[in-house]
Amino acid sequence: MKERGSPIPMTASGFEALKAELAELRARRAGLVGEVATARSQGDLSENFAYHDARQQLGMLDGRIQTIENNLKRAQVVEETGTKDIVRIGSRVTVRDEFGDSSYEIVGPTEGNMARGLISVASPLGSALLDRRKGDIVTFKTPGGERQATVISVS
Repeated sequence: MKERGSPIPMTASGFEALKAELAELRARRAGLVGEVATARSQGDLSENFAYHDARQQLGMLDGRIQTIENNLKRAQVVEETGTKDIVRIGSRVTVRDEFGDSSYEIVGPTEGNMARGLISVASPLGSALLDRRKGDIVTFKTPGGERQATVISVS
């Protein structure tokens, strides 16, 4: 498959997580191929729900596998720079806003996961924090309007 798009910056842990997800999806795919074959052998395909369901699941799985493979080919693992006072991909940042203090890890555009405290550099807050230092005030847009936060620490 030809690589599509520009390089995707990501953390080493994000790269490893994608490789692990790809391995899991490939294993699941093998099982689904077996389900398709079993369902196909049950006769008339026009009313065979198991066959159509397995084919649909296989199609979605193949799409996710292609996306991950493309992202891995385009991945540009960001090395630690040694500069701990400037927000970069891989930095741990604590910010203070009107709701209190929150800590996040700044990650590449495909790695964001708010539930795990991972903020993508492509998000409004992540892009506002990039290249900032302790004490800087950032402004970012949210669905509720513009907000401000102060960088409390960077590590």
